[in-house]
Amino acid sequence: MITGIPRGAAKLCGALVLLVVAAVIAFRLAASARETAGRADHAPSSGHWVTTRSGDVFIQEKGPPAGIPVVLFHGTAAWSELWRATSEALAAGGYHVIALDLPPFGFSDRPGGYTRQDQAERVSDVLEKLNAAPAIIVGHSFGAGAAIELVLRFPARARALVLVDAALGLTAEPSDPPAALRPKWLREMLVSLTVTNPLATKMLLQSLIAKKDRALPEYVEVLQRPLTRQNSTSDIADWVYYFAGTDRGAISADRGAYARLKQPVAILWGEMDTVTPLAQARDLNGLLPQAHLTLLPGLGHIPQIENPGQFNDALLKALGTL
Repeated sequence: MITGIPRGAAKLCGALVLLVVAAVIAFRLAASARETAGRADHAPSSGHWVTTRSGDVFIQEKGPPAGIPVVLFHGTAAWSELWRATSEALAAGGYHVIALDLPPFGFSDRPGGYTRQDQAERVSDVLEKLNAAPAIIVGHSFGAGAAIELVLRFPARARALVLVDAALGLTAEPSDPPAALRPKWLREMLVSLTVTNPLATKMLLQSLIAKKDRALPEYVEVLQRPLTRQNSTSDIADWVYYFAGTDRGAISADRGAYARLKQPVAILWGEMDTVTPLAQARDLNGLLPQAHLTLLPGLGHIPQIENPGQFNDALLKALGTL
């Protein structure tokens, strides 16, 4: 007997631990083997890069150049292509769509510095380079924080704001990243098992949406495409440490700052969202009493892919009121 455990059982437990460790290491090595592409190797030919003070940002534009600009901020692990159906609907409605990739996701450069302020400054630089008129800013999920930060820090850039299932952390207590995540090697292991693991993409997507059958192969492929870029796991691991804590330096993390927003605001929210539940929408609406909250029945956290027609109709209607 060893501390009350039969010798055979102890050996079995030790062997299982070694197998788990070996499997985790294998996933990390597999990620390194996959991540060999340059930034332009798989980027859509419909897009282009705009130089900013913190690297080049990949954007996709659609619609008439003279139309009212609509800037689309994506959520975690997504990029501009996930807005494809929405971009086409907005362009058909006469808007000038600017869908962009927020680093470290998509095909933008990954210079480090992923706070909301960093992202807001990047997008402000992009709009300056494009000589864009004041735009309607649309922020989804994690991207909503950077979208609001842009509007608060650079109000002249925005004529209106639309928030879609916004992941803002406003109902949680401020916190630092867990100490356990400080070792980068550990974060890389976690990322290689999840975000950059092609075996996990569909499962992760299904965990975010109410309509599970909408985790279509085309969306899985879109999410996986940029992850073959060099150093994807390492770069996303850098972002994870920032994301795991509260962005204390962000104006948009201050509940009191929302009362200072002068632009008209619309809120669109999947009624079945379990990632950012409906209570968060109502809390946000309380901070923005001038905003109109539109619930999307039957939809979850990524309504633009769960039912593109329903979502695009609601978004176009909201834009018409703004």
